[in-house]
Amino acid sequence: MTAEGGRAARPRMPRLALTRPGTPRPALAGRGGGPPSSRRLPMLAAAGTLVGVGLVVAWMGQRAEAQAQARPGVTYSVSAAANTVTVRLTRGSGPSAGHIMASSRIVVSEAGKRHRWRAAPGRGMVRAPVPPGRRTQISIQVLGPEPVTRTLTVTLPPRLVATVHRTSSGLLIRASSPLRQQPFRPLCGADRIGFPAPAEVTVARSPQACRTRLRLAAQDGERATVHVTLSALPEIPFYTFASPAGRAIYITVDDGWTPSSQVLVTMDRTHLPVTAFLIERAAQRNLVYWRAFADAGGTIADHTVSHPNLTKLSLSQATSQWAQARLALGRWLGKAPVMGRPPYGAFDPAVAAAAYRAGLKTLVGWSATATSAGIHTWNGKRLEPGEIVLLHWVPGLGQQLTKLLAVIHARHLHPMPLTPASFAGIAPQRRSLSGD
Repeated sequence: MTAEGGRAARPRMPRLALTRPGTPRPALAGRGGGPPSSRRLPMLAAAGTLVGVGLVVAWMGQRAEAQAQARPGVTYSVSAAANTVTVRLTRGSGPSAGHIMASSRIVVSEAGKRHRWRAAPGRGMVRAPVPPGRRTQISIQVLGPEPVTRTLTVTLPPRLVATVHRTSSGLLIRASSPLRQQPFRPLCGADRIGFPAPAEVTVARSPQACRTRLRLAAQDGERATVHVTLSALPEIPFYTFASPAGRAIYITVDDGWTPSSQVLVTMDRTHLPVTAFLIERAAQRNLVYWRAFADAGGTIADHTVSHPNLTKLSLSQATSQWAQARLALGRWLGKAPVMGRPPYGAFDPAVAAAAYRAGLKTLVGWSATATSAGIHTWNGKRLEPGEIVLLHWVPGLGQQLTKLLAVIHARHLHPMPLTPASFAGIAPQRRSLSGD
């Protein structure tokens, strides 16, 4: 090294501090100027303690969070239909949730009551009854590694009460609150259900006896079960033959679309008894003629409104066909019919039950037919006493009736009025020729 001015600088030698003997030597400062080692150790210990406490606190927090996540939850649902509350445990999360769930059980009780409903460990559901129509406090306890306590207040609507009243057509059921007008299938296959009012149900009788249960649901969720017992709807008898007394024979004419003045003249001249089974729609077109027919001694009978096959209709539809025609004919011609003839001779118990509901007393078939082609009996033989002969109100009816009367007189038979009394002593039958 060189000093300023070009001279070489002499190296400086370190000076040694001299001390007197017996005088303590001053301590040298540590590197970096830190505190002496006697103060460093307590500081390190304090720092370590703080770190440890922090780790413990963090661990405890994580453990508490894990326990909270693993703790089972409690859910509940109320059924107004069953008047119950269902309490369920829901599994928590985490590795210990399964163990906690399996080791927990539910205990449910009603406030102020001693009885309790318990679930076995691992079965996380209890269903307890709740009285309807009032508020109820429910206490829920979960016993196990993670106990839980809950209190519920449950209010159910009043109990649904149904009273049953018998009517001539079936049952009338009155409920204590408005009902859900849900669609019902006919009970026992045929007894139809109706809702004439919000809190009323009707069950109509059918040709079959019915014994079953009807479940009703109120709009507020309450339910009730009604025991239904209905006898079979009475049937009216069906005849294809009438009394043969006095060698009687019976003339009937169907439909009514084409009235015959010749038939009316014959009836007036000979006092011939004829029964007309009239379709309502056909009769309405010629009311003047049918009034004259009734005045001439003719009998008016029911052949339905529109001539359908009644066996293919529902009981209510068939009843309407009979009843509407019967009432209309009675209103127009002065007397409601008591006899009816099913179109096409189609007959079964439901058709007979529908006729009964419509107010008819007797159903009439036939055992012989008379057309322009001749006379045909049910067995292919000659006309016999007691036969019911079928004709139709068609063009040419006058000539057909003339030929029939000739055969009747040749067989020494006597046309007689057809009334319900004509079937006294005759067994009901279901044997008729095809026709309309």
